[in-house]
Amino acid sequence: ILHKALHPSLNLQYCGYFDTSLLQNILDYTEKLNPQQIRKLFYILGELAFSQRQEDSYIQDDMHMVIRKWLSSTVPKYKQMGIIGAITVAGSMAAKRWGRNRTCQLSFNLLYYCCEQSPEALALYYDELANLIEKQKGNLDSQILERIGKSVVEDFSNDFVVDLTPAVDGVHLFPVKSLYNLDEDESQGTIVINLLPLLSQNWLGKSVDENTTRNQGKKIVSPECLSPSFRLLRLYTTEQHNGSMEEIDALLGCPLHLTDLEIEGNLDSLAKQEREFLCSLLFHSLNWFREVVNAFCQQQDLEMKGKVLTRLQNITELQNMLRKCLAASPGYVPPRAIFDCEALEAAPTINAVGLVKKKKTGEKKQKSEGSKDSSADHSQMEENPEGNQPEAETTQLEKDTTEKKSGIPLVQLQSYRAFFRELDLEVFTILHCGLLTKSILDSEMHTEAREIVQLGPAELVFLLDDLCQKLEHILIPPAAKRAPFLKVSCRKIGFSHLCQRSSQEVAQCAVELLKPLCNHMENMHNYFQALMTENQGVVDGPRVNIQEHQLMSSCYQQLLQAFRFLFAWSGFSQRENSDLLRSALKVLADRLKPGETGFLLLEDLISESFHYLLNFQHSVPNFQCALTLTQLLIVIAEKPVASWKKDKIASLAKQFLCQSWMQLSGTREKGSQFSDALHTLLCVYMEHTDNILKAVEDISSVGVPELINSANDGYSSTYPTLTRQTFPVFFQVMMAQLENSARSISAGKPSDSSEVQLEKLLHWNMAVRDFHILVNLVKVFDSRPVLSICLKYGRLFVEAFLKLAMPLLDYSFKKHREDVQSLLKTLQLSTRQLHHMCGHSKIHQDLGLTNHVPLLKKSLEQFVYRVKAMLAFNHCQEAFWVGILKNRDLQGEEILSQDSEENDPGEGVSQLPREDPAEVFLYTAAVPIAFMVPEHPWWYSS
Repeated sequence: ILHKALHPSLNLQYCGYFDTSLLQNILDYTEKLNPQQIRKLFYILGELAFSQRQEDSYIQDDMHMVIRKWLSSTVPKYKQMGIIGAITVAGSMAAKRWGRNRTCQLSFNLLYYCCEQSPEALALYYDELANLIEKQKGNLDSQILERIGKSVVEDFSNDFVVDLTPAVDGVHLFPVKSLYNLDEDESQGTIVINLLPLLSQNWLGKSVDENTTRNQGKKIVSPECLSPSFRLLRLYTTEQHNGSMEEIDALLGCPLHLTDLEIEGNLDSLAKQEREFLCSLLFHSLNWFREVVNAFCQQQDLEMKGKVLTRLQNITELQNMLRKCLAASPGYVPPRAIFDCEALEAAPTINAVGLVKKKKTGEKKQKSEGSKDSSADHSQMEENPEGNQPEAETTQLEKDTTEKKSGIPLVQLQSYRAFFRELDLEVFTILHCGLLTKSILDSEMHTEAREIVQLGPAELVFLLDDLCQKLEHILIPPAAKRAPFLKVSCRKIGFSHLCQRSSQEVAQCAVELLKPLCNHMENMHNYFQALMTENQGVVDGPRVNIQEHQLMSSCYQQLLQAFRFLFAWSGFSQRENSDLLRSALKVLADRLKPGETGFLLLEDLISESFHYLLNFQHSVPNFQCALTLTQLLIVIAEKPVASWKKDKIASLAKQFLCQSWMQLSGTREKGSQFSDALHTLLCVYMEHTDNILKAVEDISSVGVPELINSANDGYSSTYPTLTRQTFPVFFQVMMAQLENSARSISAGKPSDSSEVQLEKLLHWNMAVRDFHILVNLVKVFDSRPVLSICLKYGRLFVEAFLKLAMPLLDYSFKKHREDVQSLLKTLQLSTRQLHHMCGHSKIHQDLGLTNHVPLLKKSLEQFVYRVKAMLAFNHCQEAFWVGILKNRDLQGEEILSQDSEENDPGEGVSQLPREDPAEVFLYTAAVPIAFMVPEHPWWYSS
């Protein structure tokens, strides 16, 4: 439909298919659409309605009727839909090719009248007008554009801008102070953004003045409209002056009316209303600076570039203050900054710092007590299924050194994304900046001094974090597909402007940023290489600046993530984007061979890019960066995969697993984030190694014994990432990969040659041997997570053996009798230990463990009788004996029950000699083969 609406020749033909009932049904369905879908719908209807045919006027009438109904509604959702629909349709009328100036002007006047008494509606009106100007660059009628511009200039000047004076009249919650002035000369009538007085007036007289103003039909001036109004003003200015911002450049350096913000230690002494007012003031200030950066980021004047970098520094400073204020204001809901979503959708998800800190202290105490003996360590692992420390503990300890020093808790701002204005993609052109010189002028406008301004680590982290969020949102598809025409999810909040661009446009912008991103990443590499050389490889050396180290680590992590999100874009596999992929790879290859990559084939470009990124392996500062670098190399290697690249990735992953990762506090990395990253990297290693069974055996027979022989807080010397806290992670990955590897062995066929049968038997022999080693580790590491993993994957391994290995044994028993006997003997030891685990679960009556027992016992019994069938197939059924296997715990002690004492085995079941069932194994072919079956079958209910 959109394609037909954009082509007038098709437009005339397509309009004939629309009748009143169909259009009405479409409009009635709009309640289920999100704002982006409403924009598309009314854009299509507007293009169809305002064609050159008079017969299409009924579409116009129906649209105007629905829009007027929505605009007059008191329900915010309907008014929001009305504003979006009205401006989208008015944009179709305001296009140069239609020439309906008077009708369009009347529509804008009506729309403004319906919005001026509601700050949120007026803010949405400003934002939608700004989107219209940005989308219709050069296509809007000049008279309409002039009228919009005249209105917004008057509104912005009258509502938010005042002259800078020594004193500010009025009663306010805090003393007014002018801050963040970049124009040092104040003698020539400097302007100031009147933020605090306006917010104070709005805060103190909210309930009375707003109702009075509405009754009088007057416009309500709210600080919520400051940023949207300025966005509209700057887009109008760039449209009128071909991108130049000189007309409003005073707004870049002008100060704000705020208050003294050096009150960090006095937050507890403020009243709740004062703390929340201060939070709102900081949110509005941050959003103002974000829009200022959006507006002036592309200006080429060096003076303006220096001021933009200074504004970025102001943003990072204010964010630190805001995090402290939010921590002292639990339950506070910030003012809205994004107006094309429902208010409830944008509610923050955290703000209980006091409770988190209290819980953290208790958990630390438990940990210190648990290190005294192994039993406490097991109980701690049982409380946390993965055996990890809480995530809040790691993030609060490691990411915020200022919190350590001052004792003031900090709130992470990621969950408040919906309350910040969106940064445009053009902002990231700032990443091209190196050192800039800012001139300080005297009263006669002569250069008095020069100040060097540069993009610091804090500002770089701020930009890279936002860039990564945008790339992930657009280029990486969500995990689960959502049905169309459903409500917009929280995932889309904060990306309204970005979603109006295609993924190809975003990828193109990211490719253009690759050169500065490479420069920054090489700077990170050189920084950490020099730091390790200076401190002789010690991370927590005395000369390390902890705060700077953490900022640089965050920069490194975000840079690697940005590369990974870009090259993981599925659009690169499409033919139309092959040139874009070549351009991206050429940037990386040029870093190794400058000027020599112009005529390289795609595979050669991939190889050079892979080697360029591989050079960063020796400077990654933490385990998370190591994982991200590995994932990035995998993404590059997949275009296409070569065997040598697979070996390189496996070798790199093992190198990271065999490396000691220390925190700046001197302790080993830990916590849920570390465990998740460790799990992922282990899977990468197992999936890329040429022999999974050998890798599992190496870890279980070398690394784990080293861990067992170490102290309670020790680790494996070969695999330093293997500790008692991370053992469940290693165990789960090894069991899962072992089971997957077993399933990859093809089933035996009668037509297989003797050599093929022997090769498969060797594979199964290695798999069963690894399985036996892992199952017996439960005797040492008997925590609940380990037991649960063993019961789950033990059953899956036995099922795989029954399905794939037993057909092989059927046809190879006669030729390779000793190999088959050895294989079954080893596996029977493992199945007996699994049966002991079932008894252990029965004793402790743990529902999470006993849920695995029935299916596992069923598989164990199937194994016994399947072996009997194999012997019968080879005419050795007389060699099969069955006895009763007693229920035992993990240590082999018999579990006595009333049923086992009273009930005797039924007739027809042969009794074995007085040997301990645990000592009865498989015998040679001349001696009968003995198997033990459980005392109670798998369906027996205890």
